[in-house]
Amino acid sequence: MPVIKIFFIITIIFTGCSSNKELAKKTPLSKFNGLKIGFASCLNQDKAMPIFTNIKSENFDLFLMMGDNVYGNSISKDLKELSAAYDKQKQNFNKLNLDFPIEAIWDDNDYGLGDGGKEYHLKEKSKELFLDFWDISVNDARRQRNGLYHEIIKEYKGRSMQILFLDTRTFRDNLMPSDNRGAIGKERYIPSLDSSLTMLGEEQWRWLIQKFSKKTDYRFIVSSIQFLAIGHGWECWNNLPYERQRLIDLIDRSNIDHTVLLSGDRHRGGFYQLKTKSNKIISEMTSSSLNVPYSNPEEPGPLRIGSTYSKENYGVIQLDDLKDTIMVMLKNIKGEVVNSFRLESK
Repeated sequence: MPVIKIFFIITIIFTGCSSNKELAKKTPLSKFNGLKIGFASCLNQDKAMPIFTNIKSENFDLFLMMGDNVYGNSISKDLKELSAAYDKQKQNFNKLNLDFPIEAIWDDNDYGLGDGGKEYHLKEKSKELFLDFWDISVNDARRQRNGLYHEIIKEYKGRSMQILFLDTRTFRDNLMPSDNRGAIGKERYIPSLDSSLTMLGEEQWRWLIQKFSKKTDYRFIVSSIQFLAIGHGWECWNNLPYERQRLIDLIDRSNIDHTVLLSGDRHRGGFYQLKTKSNKIISEMTSSSLNVPYSNPEEPGPLRIGSTYSKENYGVIQLDDLKDTIMVMLKNIKGEVVNSFRLESK
């Protein structure tokens, strides 16, 4: 699948949530004028993919695949399971005839090890499979350094958006197993109080700090796992709370009033928000999954706005050319909005 890099950035202020009915009336596909970027995660190569009927009708300018783009966990040295998963997914993409450019980052199931981190001894081989599948140029920095973190800038009519893709696998330390596995809030992991543990590794942190130093107007950060979410014991940044706070502090010191996180992994979608010490706003929209829905009970979500959505879903970032606003939406398999928030340029 060819990857096209484009460049872009906008100064924004949070204006609140829009109701689903209002949004559906205000932004019909046939009348939309502007830039449209899709985002999603969790696409099992062995399952049907009916959600792409509506995704294709969106006429996206760019689509962000946020991890678990195939399911191919492998322990064999030749990575035969992961390689076979990519082969099958390539066939699927050819049949779907996707007509929009894609940018991607991995999560554990296309990394090759469930809930895996830096301990995975086959990560360099799985990285090569990822780069080859997504047709990443031989001159791309990701082929010369550790990890898959990268930046794209997308410009549109004098406005621009910085999109930073974080690698939450290559450098991540081991998580602390739950002391009461399966209990609400402790399903699999509990937060570690060891401040030396890392999510991104110092190499990636240095890169991220440098990217934050750019004078930009609008910033998206793609994290394969949830960043703001607390209250559950699945994989998330809160498993390493010092790393989570480090990124919150970095955002708090940034030149952006409102930073948006995009995440996947959870097989449920949701909208989360946090206000920093200096009143910067961090919003997060989780979109998961494209074709692997789980019907789990609702979970605690102290920072969540509204309920989670556990059926098939995808996300939309919509820069309205006429109204000078940005909508971030979560849509169901029919293309209907199930959650959203709006931003306006100053």
